[in-house]
Amino acid sequence: MKRISLSLLVVCLILFSFTTVNAQKIDDHLTTLIQGTYGRAYLKGYVQPFSTALGTALGGAMFHRAYTKTFPRFDIGVNTVFIPLPDEAKTFTSPYAMLQGNVPTVFGSKSPSITGAIPGFDQDYFLLPVLQANVGLVGNLEATARFATTDIDYLGKLTVYGGALKYGLSDLIPIPMFPLDFSIQAGYHKFTLGDILDAGTFSMNFQTSYSIPLLPIDIYGGLGYDNSSLTVKSAALVPTSDMGDVKVSGENQMRFNAGISFTLLFFNAHVDYNLGKYNSIAGGLMFVL
Repeated sequence: MKRISLSLLVVCLILFSFTTVNAQKIDDHLTTLIQGTYGRAYLKGYVQPFSTALGTALGGAMFHRAYTKTFPRFDIGVNTVFIPLPDEAKTFTSPYAMLQGNVPTVFGSKSPSITGAIPGFDQDYFLLPVLQANVGLVGNLEATARFATTDIDYLGKLTVYGGALKYGLSDLIPIPMFPLDFSIQAGYHKFTLGDILDAGTFSMNFQTSYSIPLLPIDIYGGLGYDNSSLTVKSAALVPTSDMGDVKVSGENQMRFNAGISFTLLFFNAHVDYNLGKYNSIAGGLMFVL
């Protein structure tokens, strides 16, 4: 009995050690990178797709109709952006003379084919849900607030907060019973990952939607612009590092989207497809009043 207990204890210790060793997070890889002789250019290449994915996620799912709510009406719920990561987001060309060729980004392979390259996390997608509230104001204005805090296995605990302001343009169209609604929206979001990473995304959207007569369905779409950047705080990872803060711009620019929104009583469901640097699918469920 003692032998069995001892064997079980050894097995548990081995499994715990294996889990601990392999439970790598992004801060572990960034620490290795900063402590080594990889340099700022390698660091930028490693995290650049993450900056772009964040810009895509934070700029997405911001609207599901072009008309603005009137005060004090509101809707509140959860919106989610799903980004299938393209192959180009998983590797970059190493600037390091001793590591010539394509090496993994943060989303790339856990087992690099080039010895000495920093491994990635074998990710095929990036998913970000946020709690969102839209509140009607006066003067064709609508305010949006967004917040999220979650723990992603390979990243750690992250926090997102931000907001937007939308202005309805439909009243400016001098055509009675014009079937389309139009609006413009601008917003800013902040992302933090402990004290090692922070990012920001500024977004603008031109929106249009059409309410199908006699049906609780809106068809909506828009043209957007996202400007994102991410900062790696090397001193928070390696206090002795002289690398300083490393700012990495996302490759987000223009974005087109189209979607469908369904409202029944006090509930709304919507989904849209976005075309941009990284394509994405956004959707949400809202309580409507």
